[in-house]
Amino acid sequence: MIDYTGIQCPVCGKPFSAEDDIVVCPECGAPYHRHCYQQEGHCIFSDKHGTGQAWKNPRTSSGSAEEKRCPRCGKPNAPGALFCDHCGMSLTEEPPIGPQNNYGQFNSRYGATPSPTDFPQGQQQPQNPWGQPYGQTPPYGQSSPYGGSGQDGQNPNQPFPGGPAAFFFDPLGGVKPDEDLDGVSASDMAKFVQANTQYYLPVFTNQKKFRRNRFNFCAFLCTGGWMLYRKQYKLGALLTAVMAGIYFLSLYCSYASEDILLRLMSQVGIDLDTMMPSSAQLMQLGSLLAQQPAWELILIFLPRVLNVVQLVIMIVTGIKANKTYRKFCTRKIQTIDANFPEPADREMQLRTQGGVNTPLAVGLMIAYMLAVYLPRLWLLI
Repeated sequence: MIDYTGIQCPVCGKPFSAEDDIVVCPECGAPYHRHCYQQEGHCIFSDKHGTGQAWKNPRTSSGSAEEKRCPRCGKPNAPGALFCDHCGMSLTEEPPIGPQNNYGQFNSRYGATPSPTDFPQGQQQPQNPWGQPYGQTPPYGQSSPYGGSGQDGQNPNQPFPGGPAAFFFDPLGGVKPDEDLDGVSASDMAKFVQANTQYYLPVFTNQKKFRRNRFNFCAFLCTGGWMLYRKQYKLGALLTAVMAGIYFLSLYCSYASEDILLRLMSQVGIDLDTMMPSSAQLMQLGSLLAQQPAWELILIFLPRVLNVVQLVIMIVTGIKANKTYRKFCTRKIQTIDANFPEPADREMQLRTQGGVNTPLAVGLMIAYMLAVYLPRLWLLI
């Protein structure tokens, strides 16, 4: 039941109290004192029923001056919302002008034809591709722009009758815009992260609330390259230098120990080009290895040890990456808040200091390919 307390009676102008006997018009919902309605004999808005001039509840029609109305589904959102919490539409951009600005889509989606009150004052009800208002059936026999035909727009050869349905996702991954993440709101975190926010925001929230982490496979595979891509330049440069040093040291030891291994294998009669070594030959090779100088043994076994170290660094990076990135984002946003109090400057800094560095990622990929394949090409020449 609707509470009409404080709303003025359209006839006498007196506000309703909790003890008043109130009757409501079944057409437009206008409330009256019972004696006022009996005095008039009918709803005073009867000549305006079915139009946008009929009675409206002042509490719901006016709404909050700071509310953001979604241009796609029409749902009101919180003043600081970046995206609609119903359909995921961005609320930071101006709504398009034309048929795409379908304020009645929310009603028609759930089986109700939108009324003129669903649209802003002065704007006509949007037309669908058949020239009809949204929510009305196209003329009989006129085919739809999506391949449907007939009165209901259905096509038996079409796997999805009625045309393709739009797919919406929440850029915040279901996290509330005002969710606190170490003193930073989720909306500010999304502005800073920018790329793949629907992955990182839920991960950061789970870390904060439930102490649950998630393995980052991109960081596992790329280690320092991933951190540089995410603008964590100090730690990314350190990890990249360490991994590059391990790789080149392993490469040098492998090439330097190749002549030693070939010499020892020839002494026991092992020829890998003609046959596989027998167990007796492998035992003799092991005995010869034990008799070699320590520096030769280091050259032979160090690449295997370095490969294990490299794998351990990759695993640890994959485990710690999301937590490290959350702390990095939080620290950067707090620094921006302290140094840039003006909203415009703050927004600009969030965009420039946050996000990803795609050119650097492409450059690292090219450098990696050169580092891997150039030494092999040099040996073949």
